[in-house]
Amino acid sequence: MYIRATTSRVAALAAAMLIAGAACSSAGVDDSESAIDDVSDEVDDVSDDVDEAAEDIDEAGGDLADVLADNGMESLASIVEEIDVTELVGTENFTFFAPSDEAFQSLDAGDLADLLADPTELDDVLRRHIVADTVDAAALSDMSSVETEGATTLDVTVEGDTVMVGDATVTRADIEVDNGVVHVVDRIFVDA
Repeated sequence: MYIRATTSRVAALAAAMLIAGAACSSAGVDDSESAIDDVSDEVDDVSDDVDEAAEDIDEAGGDLADVLADNGMESLASIVEEIDVTELVGTENFTFFAPSDEAFQSLDAGDLADLLADPTELDDVLRRHIVADTVDAAALSDMSSVETEGATTLDVTVEGDTVMVGDATVTRADIEVDNGVVHVVDRIFVDA
């Protein structure tokens, strides 16, 4: 996203320089200074528009660990900070069924300590929460099941406004992150 914004800014500046150069060659010195000032104002306006667009893009998604922390999932955010989720997925686009802090607190302290101490098991558990495609809430509600990167098939059921994935309830949906979407769930998919 930043590269596109920077490329747009460079293109706008190059166009402005060409316009200013053309204005300078066809006008007198006083007219040239006025033309350069006008073009400079236009470049500033374009630059401001590009900066605003880049900010809008940044607000639409973000780093997974930061988004999780910003949405009250500190336990999971601290785990995700240490790994690259896209490596677990094998693709850039993903859906992450993110267990809430309450889900982590519901685990036995010994089981949680064992899980956190075993990187292979932790990766396996996280893969059970990841789908290798972006599935928003509307699409999820139309599905009967999802296949996770942990080779687990989770049934999807909808009753009224409640959506369940496996034995977990989706408590919050469609949190945008870079390359994907997060749905908060109230359980951890520990067992395969």
